[in-house]
Amino acid sequence: MQNLLQDLRYGLRILAKAPAFTIVSVLTLAVGIGANTAMFSVVNGVLLRPLPFRDPQKLVAIGEFDTRTGRVAAGSLSYPDLMDIRTRNHSLAAVAAYNSNNPLTLTGVGQALHVKVQSVSSNLFPLLGAEASLGRTFLAGEDDPGHHVAILSEVFWRRQFHADPAVIGRSVDLNGRAYTIVGVMGRGFQFPVEAEAVELWVTFSQDGEVEHPDDPSDQPATAQRGNHYLNVIARLNPGVTLEGANADLAAIAHALALAYPNEDSYTGIGARAELDDLVGDNRKPLLVLFGAVGLVLLIACANIANLLLARGANRAHEIAIRAALGASRYRIVRQLLAEALALSLTGAGLGALLATGALSAILTLYPSNLPRAAEIGVDYRVLLFTAALAVITGVVFGIVPAWQASNPSLTGVMRERSRSTTAGRSPHRLRAGLVVVETAVGMTLLVGAGLLIRSFDRLSRVNLGLNPSHVLTANFDLSETRYNPDQQDRFIQELLNRIRALPGVIHAAGSNPLPLRAGEMSVSFNLLDHPVSQADEPSARIFVVVPGWFETLEIPLLRGRTFDERDQRNSAPVIIINEQFARKFFPHEDPIGRRVKIGATETGRDSYGTRQVVGVIGNFRRSNVAGFPEAAFFVPLAQLMWGSPTLVVRTAGDPNEITPQIRGLLASMDPDAPLYEVRTLKDYFVLDLGRARFQAILLGFFAGLALLLTAVGLYGVMAYTVAQRTQEIGIRVALGADRGDVLRMILVKSFVITGVGLVMGIAGASTLRLLLSSFLYEVKPADPLTFAIVSLLLLGTSTLASYIPARRAAKVEPMVALRYE
Repeated sequence: MQNLLQDLRYGLRILAKAPAFTIVSVLTLAVGIGANTAMFSVVNGVLLRPLPFRDPQKLVAIGEFDTRTGRVAAGSLSYPDLMDIRTRNHSLAAVAAYNSNNPLTLTGVGQALHVKVQSVSSNLFPLLGAEASLGRTFLAGEDDPGHHVAILSEVFWRRQFHADPAVIGRSVDLNGRAYTIVGVMGRGFQFPVEAEAVELWVTFSQDGEVEHPDDPSDQPATAQRGNHYLNVIARLNPGVTLEGANADLAAIAHALALAYPNEDSYTGIGARAELDDLVGDNRKPLLVLFGAVGLVLLIACANIANLLLARGANRAHEIAIRAALGASRYRIVRQLLAEALALSLTGAGLGALLATGALSAILTLYPSNLPRAAEIGVDYRVLLFTAALAVITGVVFGIVPAWQASNPSLTGVMRERSRSTTAGRSPHRLRAGLVVVETAVGMTLLVGAGLLIRSFDRLSRVNLGLNPSHVLTANFDLSETRYNPDQQDRFIQELLNRIRALPGVIHAAGSNPLPLRAGEMSVSFNLLDHPVSQADEPSARIFVVVPGWFETLEIPLLRGRTFDERDQRNSAPVIIINEQFARKFFPHEDPIGRRVKIGATETGRDSYGTRQVVGVIGNFRRSNVAGFPEAAFFVPLAQLMWGSPTLVVRTAGDPNEITPQIRGLLASMDPDAPLYEVRTLKDYFVLDLGRARFQAILLGFFAGLALLLTAVGLYGVMAYTVAQRTQEIGIRVALGADRGDVLRMILVKSFVITGVGLVMGIAGASTLRLLLSSFLYEVKPADPLTFAIVSLLLLGTSTLASYIPARRAAKVEPMVALRYE
């Protein structure tokens, strides 16, 4: 260790004597290592950092999947499924559930407030190993009906209750129901681990209560096996593997399919690591980006290796004398590697500082709908990675130049110093080979970036089937304890009539759910003209809409009519289908007038009833705009009261300008129904494109760095070549060579290097495009236009990088060249 430190100190003194070389090398390494450090911070925070719960490696997510397609659906188990898994499994220590984020309105503590609420089973917190910092977590029996208890997040407790410890036992109203606060979770606790933090947790007690006690057919959500709305998390028993748990769950699914053939005939149940479930399909894009930034560092290493080779040639006399004085080859290699390590460590130090700024930029680009953004940062793992990267990088770019320079012949060195026309052919080839590798890697990255950019451009111009411009969306909640379905219907109609009367408003309506926003659901149905068994019933997306909704979003009507004042709560049940539904289920017949029986009602009965098709509308894109529009049907809100719809308001001008008026109208009608999640419909479209934009911009930036470093590397090789061949060029000119011939000679050498690199790069790009194929939209992985543009860009860049050295060579004066050295 002492010898290594001594070598490093000597290496730093040597580098200090060559400031230009040192500055260029350190900056190049700082850019490469800094970019890698920043990207590793993202990968570490999202993919590698364990979940902040007890023994996170034992946590698994359990979900339902279709055995015909293998596709797992999030939030896909019913409450009876949950209870069966709990009682029948032999591999799970505990099983808990939670549903999707459930917004409610908090009243009784000042102004009515929209809060982010999560319904969870009472054993969730013990399963996670989480304890309350104040009060307690839920008790075992508090999932039963009548136990309305709540737990606050630490942030919400401080913000809304001013960190008052007397909050325990206090009663608050959520959507008109009284809940008792029993605990406050500790600082930093968050579950689920989502971008939007939960503010308050409640149990499934309300789900076990019936909404209409006087109706004997009314069933609570906890009794509906067909109501698949739960996310399930479990902890593996000691010694149980994921494969063992899946075998156990498969046996349970098979038993349920036999017991409930109409419900579960095509249903499987499977488990995967909770972290994998959280990350979802974001793992592959992040790993591809991490690999891309690693290739940028590889180019940087090639550049530094080229500089070291040139520097080694210039130091050949010095090294030969050291060898003649008794220094072994091992000792010389060790010293030269120490100098390379000194460079890489210095570059890593500067790179770590650059990584902080780069990480801020990456987080600005990081889409809000991607997971674990709050956990991305620089921690000890990132610092260890940077240190290890510095050492590896120093060895990678230093070993070949050190070995090349460590065995000179003193006689040969003296002979080479007397003539430069034929000097160092082998080092020249090695330097040219490194530039070929840089060009190939640059080609690979540029093709990948080009494909993603073209794909993003296509995606951003996709035909949505609706017009999101000048549309404001907003949510509100009406208390189910203060409004029955008829009162809710009248309130919504009155609110929309007042909004339509506002200046600048063209149309106003509402729906549940909202297109372009996550949270859709599917419902099974049966065509009465072509009935199938209940087990074989297909399903389609369902939207509950207010009359005027299709006109507000400018969704075209293809056949029949849209909803109007005829479609009231007690009028004939009707339904509208989209073009895809008509094409798939009524391929050779007119769907108007056909009857469709769809799934469970809001009261838990067996069906929404038999409805008649009155219209067919055009397809429109939903929350995943890259996906092909699926079959969907639409029901009037008056006939199926699913709570308060999301408002959609089309305006003549900026839709955000009418927000205060709408907020005031709602407050005047019900001060306990606050307006929330106010944003334009175009904002949801932009959010949906977030991941594609993130990938395209980052890979484009890395490809740009690769192009710049490749150009610098080529310029360095050509400049060094011209310097070494100055005498030869002078002789050629003296013997009558035209200066244009000299210019062409240098440029041809550059084109040969670039051409070989392009050929190799096409092979590398072919591998990368296969990795990117699943990210592309309407762009083929072997897109010829992208390959052509990238090739021309690299050729143009190489021409510019080579032109200055070539022009300098063409201006060589014969007499000056003959006196060279």
